[in-house]
Amino acid sequence: MKGMISIKNIDNSIKDIDVKGRVITGYLSNFDNKDYDDDVIVKGAFKKSIDERGKSILFLNQHNWSQPHGTFKMLVEDSKGLYFESNPLIDTSYSIDTMKLYEAGIIKEHSIGFVTEKSDYDQKEKVRYIKEVKLYEGSNVTMGANPETPFTGFKSLTLKEANDQVSRIVKMLRNGTLTDETFMQLEIALKQLQKHSFELGKNSLAEPSLKDTQTIIVEPKINKEIEIINQFLKNL
Repeated sequence: MKGMISIKNIDNSIKDIDVKGRVITGYLSNFDNKDYDDDVIVKGAFKKSIDERGKSILFLNQHNWSQPHGTFKMLVEDSKGLYFESNPLIDTSYSIDTMKLYEAGIIKEHSIGFVTEKSDYDQKEKVRYIKEVKLYEGSNVTMGANPETPFTGFKSLTLKEANDQVSRIVKMLRNGTLTDETFMQLEIALKQLQKHSFELGKNSLAEPSLKDTQTIIVEPKINKEIEIINQFLKNL
């Protein structure tokens, strides 16, 4: 519907993390890539927003307007997509947690909040080509912890990759000092991984393999870590 704000995710979109300077660089959007909504964002779609209000476009935590990290030092369209360099993330608990999650490899996605201004629909291809948007914000996304930004990367996530994600989260739980809100986000992420590993296990029942054995290992491990988070929250 015209005028409604939309959300688009991009996975594996980090280029560099300057932990000391608290600066993140990467991509907020890809060009010429059909997403799960059958939309394609065309190069030039962000130009007007960047030219007219680039300095006021915010870098948010999980699309949460009450948790801004600050603004972007650079927003520019290149041949790949919408490239960004953040200003140093502000010194707040949620921004500090975000840097820790970037560093641990748990945050690997970015997302944009925008309103479509101009688009064409190709009836033959069944694809909408988005040619101009009004960009309001770009956000880091923790594995779809925000219910408005469902994580789609699990569609291609192998059981080994799921195990790797669990290991990263477990390491953060044991070694990191995080806010209660971030703990709850990690709980959601673990539950999503649990569901995904269960689906992988069901799909592989017809062809027994090592994956079936790994599934048995993954789910109890995730359940245990969810219990750790719940116990932490009770003691706050």
